Amino acid sequence: QYHQATMSTPTSSCSAVNNKRSCIPCECLDKSHILAVETIVSELQNLPLWKINQDETHEDKDNNVSKVTKISKKYVAKNFNKALESINAIGLIAERENHHPDIHLTGYRNVEIVLYTHSIGGVSVNDLSLAKMIEEEVGCVREFYSPKWLRENGLSEDGSSS
Repeated sequence: QYHQATMSTPTSSCSAVNNKRSCIPCECLDKSHILAVETIVSELQNLPLWKINQDETHEDKDNNVSKVTKISKKYVAKNFNKALESINAIGLIAERENHHPDIHLTGYRNVEIVLYTHSIGGVSVNDLSLAKMIEEEVGCVREFYSPKWLRENGLSEDGSSS
């Protein structure tokens, strides 16, 4: 299984399907699947544009508000159309995986993707797997990003690191 090779967390959260990572239904997860902050920080070393957000708020189905940990990526798109294209591409991945991020578009091209497993109120391996999928399938499409944002983040328009 994919996550056994990369994370030492419960094995029921992600599985390999046809050589592709795949998120399992969130209703199969419980609070024991929330990852420790140290594990999240370690995994984010492989996702340098993603950040950990601690002490964020989460409202459960019973309207109880609590503090949770989330992961996020912020970027500036080249323009409004590229922001929408990138959001739609992320949406297709989210639908395929049945694991949905919070996506925010502000200032017509500032995008933020926020991941955590809503049903358990924290970050699970599903969130890290989805972040990796987003990076592999959308993050590599440099035409979505502002050239200035790429430069500021040590990336080039052709996909190489500066």
